[in-house]
Amino acid sequence: MKITPLSQHIGASIDDVSLANCSENEFAQIYQAFLTHKVIFFRKQHLSPQQQLELAARFGELEAPHPFFPHVEGFPQVSVIETTRGNPPGKSYWHTDMTWQKAPPKCSVLCAQHLPSAGGDTIWLSMEAVYRALPDALKQSLRGRTATHAVHGFAGSRFDEVDAQGESKVSNISSGIKDIHHPLVTVHPETGKPTLYINEQFCQRVDDEDLEKGEELLSSLFSYSHVEEFQVRFRWQTGSIAIWDNRCTQHFAVTDYGDEPRRLHRVVVKGDEPQAYSTL
Repeated sequence: MKITPLSQHIGASIDDVSLANCSENEFAQIYQAFLTHKVIFFRKQHLSPQQQLELAARFGELEAPHPFFPHVEGFPQVSVIETTRGNPPGKSYWHTDMTWQKAPPKCSVLCAQHLPSAGGDTIWLSMEAVYRALPDALKQSLRGRTATHAVHGFAGSRFDEVDAQGESKVSNISSGIKDIHHPLVTVHPETGKPTLYINEQFCQRVDDEDLEKGEELLSSLFSYSHVEEFQVRFRWQTGSIAIWDNRCTQHFAVTDYGDEPRRLHRVVVKGDEPQAYSTL
């Protein structure tokens, strides 16, 4: 097995291993690379839905089926993220998956099935690196504070359905999902490292803050997330797999391919409720 770091802060490619048949020793190396590099990439891994589920289960207990995404027939926990002719992707946001849950996912396993002729890359970002780059005074000001996370961006998207009465399936489901509050700075449950726990899609506002000042604070924090030094960009190929630590990263889907067909399968692993980092 060959593990090649792709940047100083995030990302590594792993070659010369079969994910469908890797040994316990090989998986231990893969898991350590996952913790160290936060997102790991593999090529030429044509996993069936069952094999993808089995791989994801080695990282932990699997999440329930996604409430909005369609799934592979017969495999409700294998979500389908797909663009088809006449159904292009909508606006893309930097995000950490499902932070509108009390316990957002630990990680995701994403497998490319077919891709557009060009474009459609995904970019990942280390929020640990973002936190380290914050001025000390700003870090201190975030101590003990929380932010509100809520479902956003699915209504009216390619994942939505509208019934004969004009009602949105996503909106109906979303109305039953209460807003949740997470610390602005969390601690990684395995490495003990702090991370700035915000994202542009689901993090709606800073709690206990004047609205205008809260928006200014989030805008300032989001600006650190746009620093390319803290990012890694991945160009998909059929059979490519990305596995990322959802507890300390954000990612962004580059929607530069119009409505050219693009299909990926995603399996998500359950996580724990984020805990505040106390040593700021």
